[in-house]
Amino acid sequence: MTDSMDQPERDGMELVFPFVACTSNGGPYDDDAFTAGYQAGRIDMALAAASAVGATSARYTVLTTLVGQLELIGMHHGFPIVTAVECDETPEWSVVTFDTGGEVKP
Repeated sequence: MTDSMDQPERDGMELVFPFVACTSNGGPYDDDAFTAGYQAGRIDMALAAASAVGATSARYTVLTTLVGQLELIGMHHGFPIVTAVECDETPEWSVVTFDTGGEVKP
């Protein structure tokens, strides 16, 4: 019996569920653009929730190419201080921290 944890890792990433609207699955939308929009949308929702409960900071690992757009999303939700650090071994990913600057939301 072979344990899947004993097998070599695959190169690249795979989605947990397929984006059937993407060209790679026969859909009309570009894979990279769709994936970027999906990730930005999820962080938009998470920051809205964080703001609603009075959080003063949040941290996410994101595609580096999204950082500029995520800065705007952060400001929209009251997190004007955004710092991004590229991951050493995989510069296409960055750790982004959103911060209110110490202002506690009511």
